[in-house]
Amino acid sequence: MADPRRRPGTMTNGNLAYDLDALVRERNLEEAGKVHEHEREARQPRPQQRRQPVAQPRPRTSPVLVGGIVILAAMVMALIMGYVQLTTISGNVAQMKSELAELNDEHVSLLTKYEQTFDLATVKETAEAAGMSKPTSAQIEYVDLSGSDVAVVHQAGAGGLLSGLGQSLEEGFEALVEYFR
Repeated sequence: MADPRRRPGTMTNGNLAYDLDALVRERNLEEAGKVHEHEREARQPRPQQRRQPVAQPRPRTSPVLVGGIVILAAMVMALIMGYVQLTTISGNVAQMKSELAELNDEHVSLLTKYEQTFDLATVKETAEAAGMSKPTSAQIEYVDLSGSDVAVVHQAGAGGLLSGLGQSLEEGFEALVEYFR
């Protein structure tokens, strides 16, 4: 008869003597698979009351967070506007530099023309082209001013010392202004 403990399809090497250690191993394997009653109770999940989930309040955004975002957006817009103004001003500066270079060139050419107007040969040619000529001796008249070149004006009712002093200061100031003209 076949050994009921032997698994079908396994081979034996012809030795039918029992391996004593094999029984101990099999028993240990069987006991390892069994769960003791007190362990089984501990492993079984306890029936818990089903709780309905509590509705959680909807998270609210903090006013500080909203204010910070608004301030940050305003700062970004100010920065962008600053860059726009900087770009515009840089373009204007470049345009003004090119205009300044053109004006400097024009200044040099006008200064050259101005200096040519005082060239005596150019003045003579321009005067002759306009129909001017040197005066003849018949056209020249001399004026004789051999008389005195001082004029005195008297006022009626001459004042005192203070009015004379004031008048002298006024005449001196007028002479000074006339000198620097």
